[in-house]
Amino acid sequence: MEELCISIASKMVEEPVALIGRQLNYLIYYDSNLESLKDALKKLDDKKNDVQRSVDAAKRNGATIKYQVQSWLKVVSKVFDEAKELETKVNMQRRCLYGLCPSLKSRYSLSRKAKKIAQHVLDLKLDEGLSNNVANPAPLQQLGSIISSEGFKGFESRKAVMNDVLSALKNEKTRIIGICGMGGVGKTTMLREINKRLEGTSLFDDVVMATVSATVNIRTIQAEIAAPLGMKLDEGPESIRAQRLYERIKDKRILIILDDVWTELNLQDVGIPFGVGPTTNQVHEGCKILLTSRNEEVCKVMGCKKDDIFRVQELNKEESWELFRATVGESLDNNPDLSHVAKLIVDECKGLPIAIITVGKALLPSNGKHEWNTVLQELKNSLPENIPGMEPEVYSCIKLSYDKLDSDEVKSCFLLCCLFPEDYDVPIEYLVRYGLGQAIFRDTNTVEDVRNKVHSFVGQLKRRYLLLDSHKKECIKMHDVVRDVATSIATKYPHRYIVRSFDAIGGGGAWPGVQKVTNQEHCSAISLIGAKLHGDITDGLECPKLELLQLKNSSWSSELSNYFKRLRELKIGEFGDTQLCSL
Repeated sequence: MEELCISIASKMVEEPVALIGRQLNYLIYYDSNLESLKDALKKLDDKKNDVQRSVDAAKRNGATIKYQVQSWLKVVSKVFDEAKELETKVNMQRRCLYGLCPSLKSRYSLSRKAKKIAQHVLDLKLDEGLSNNVANPAPLQQLGSIISSEGFKGFESRKAVMNDVLSALKNEKTRIIGICGMGGVGKTTMLREINKRLEGTSLFDDVVMATVSATVNIRTIQAEIAAPLGMKLDEGPESIRAQRLYERIKDKRILIILDDVWTELNLQDVGIPFGVGPTTNQVHEGCKILLTSRNEEVCKVMGCKKDDIFRVQELNKEESWELFRATVGESLDNNPDLSHVAKLIVDECKGLPIAIITVGKALLPSNGKHEWNTVLQELKNSLPENIPGMEPEVYSCIKLSYDKLDSDEVKSCFLLCCLFPEDYDVPIEYLVRYGLGQAIFRDTNTVEDVRNKVHSFVGQLKRRYLLLDSHKKECIKMHDVVRDVATSIATKYPHRYIVRSFDAIGGGGAWPGVQKVTNQEHCSAISLIGAKLHGDITDGLECPKLELLQLKNSSWSSELSNYFKRLRELKIGEFGDTQLCSL
C-alpha cells in the first residue's frame, strides 16, 4: 500500500514537471521550431510542384485526376495558408520594439503553432504509386453525343475530319499529320477528343501532348512531354534534357501531339526521335507527330504530305445553333421572345465555335431582350470588344494571327479587305488598285509588280485562314468575325480607318457620329456603306490626310462638292453603286 501511494505521488509530480518542461521547450526552441517548419515546407513545396506538374499534364491529355490526389493538394494548400498566416504574425512580433521586448506569451503561441504545422507537414505523405500515376483515363464516349462543354460535339463536320485523322494515324507509312484551320475553329478541342479516342487502344504505347504556342519555349515543351511519361528532367542545358528525353522514348510506339505550332519546330532540339536518327541512318518508325497550326505552310515545312493535312472548317447553320443552345441552356427554348434575336446573333458568328461559345456565355435568357439586342447591335457594328468575354477570347485569338504575319505589307493588304461590306466578294484587283494608290508596297516599279505582290499576299492570308476562297473568280472573302477584328485594328493608330455599314443596322441612313470621330487629322481611309451624306454631316469632318474614300450603295447631294475639294491628299475614290441626288 505504501509503495502504491509513493508511485501515485511520484507520477503526480512527474507529469506536471514533464508538462511544464514541454511548455518551456516552446520558448527555448522558438527559433529552432520556426527553422524546422521552414525546412519541412520547402520539401513539401517541391513535392507539391512535382505532383501539380503531373496533374496539369494529365488534364491536358483529358484524364480524370484521382480523388486522393485532389484531396492531398487541397490539404497541402490549406497547410501553406496556415504557414503564411503564422509567418505574418512572426514578422509582426519581430517588428514590435525591433524585437527587443518580445512577448513571452506570443513566442510560446507561435512556437507551439510552428511545431504543430511542422508535424502536420511530416504526416502529409502521398503514396509513391499515386505520385507517379495521378489520374485515371477519362471514360470513352460516343461521337454522336455531346462530348464536352468546350465546343466539340458530334457534328458531321467534325466527325469526318476526326475519322480521317484516325485513319492516317493507323497508316504505318504516315509519320506526321497536320490539322489546320483559323483561330478559334476548334483544332485544340479536336486534339483532346482524338487523345481520348486513342486511350485504351493498342495503337500507341503512350500519347503525350505539348503546347508550342507563338513564343516557343523548348524547356516547357520538353517538360510537358516528359511529365506524363513519369520523367523528371533536371535543370541542365536544353541539349542534355533533349538527349535524356530522346533515350526515354526512342524505342517506344509513341504519338506526340504538338498544339498551336506557328513556325517550324526543330524536333531534335526538343529530343523527339523523328525521322533519321542523329547518329544512325535508321528511321524511327515508332514515333508519330500530330500537330495543329493556323498556317498550312508550317505543316508542309514540318514534313506533312499534302494528303496528311486536314482542315477544320466553320460549323454550318444547324450545328452553330445547336452549339449556341447548348451553351446558353435549354431554357432558351422556353423564351420565344428571344428566339428570333438569338438566331440573328448566331448568324453573325458565322460558324466560328469560339465566337458562338463566348457570346453564349455572355448571355442568359434571364438577361432580357434589351441586352440581347445590344449584343446583336455590337456584332453588326463590328465592335466585338464591347461584348463581355469577346476581347480576351475571340479578339485576342484572331489578332494574334494578324500580329504574326510576316511583314507590314501583308498586314496592310489584309486590312484593306475590311473596307468592304460583310460577305462581300472582294475583287483582288481592287486590292491592287488600293495598294498602288496608297503606295503601301515597297520595291514595286510597275502595276504588274504590285499585282504579283498582292496575289502572293492573298495566298499567304488564305493559307493562314485570315482570308477565304470566293465562288467568284479572282475574288476573296473575309469571315465576318475576322472582319470585325480587322476593322477594330484598322481604326487604331497608325491606320485610322473609318468603316461604317448602315445596311447592317437597319437600312441606309445618315451618319450621326462623324463629328465625334477622334483624330480625324490622321485618318487615311474612309469606307461608308449604305450612307446618306449631305453638307450638315460633312461640315464637321476634317480629314486632311485622307487618301482613300470608298462609298458603296451610298448617296450624296451636290452640295458636297466643296467637301471633296478639301480632300487634297485623296488618291483613291471608289463610288460603286453610289448615287448623286438632291437629298
